[in-house]
Amino acid sequence: MANSKGTGAAQGDGDWPLPAFYFNVSISGCADDTAFQEVSGLEFQIETEEYREGGNNLVYHLPKTIKSSNLTLKRAVTDKASKLLSWCLGILNDELSKPIQTKSVSINLLNEKGTTCKSWTASNAYPVKLKMAPFNSTQNDIAIEEIEICFHHLKRNL
Repeated sequence: MANSKGTGAAQGDGDWPLPAFYFNVSISGCADDTAFQEVSGLEFQIETEEYREGGNNLVYHLPKTIKSSNLTLKRAVTDKASKLLSWCLGILNDELSKPIQTKSVSINLLNEKGTTCKSWTASNAYPVKLKMAPFNSTQNDIAIEEIEICFHHLKRNL
């Protein structure tokens, strides 16, 4: 299969389509603690309401609200010195007795040169779940933790 540039590719973006395995995540205040094996939840959705016009059997779908799902970040379990883990535990263990410290989360899809081609930013983000993947004595996997983060707004930058 020959490599070719897509018509929507910007100069220097790399060959298209972009692979989904070369990405990075940056979280404000956690610069050295952002290596993840999987990111999911980059979704935009408009909820609609059905409106039936009387007598015509026509159904219209009217837009109501814009909805996004939570981000889920998966990575190998880290030690207690992790700034990201400290932020998560500080919120999840405090039983909401203090105001929640929000952060900005950026997800960057990279080309083969390591240059950002596509980018998403979740603003006013905070963790809502910290979960360990199941332990299984019949498999030879590393221990994985999942951090679920909700946010106020998701923007696609590039």
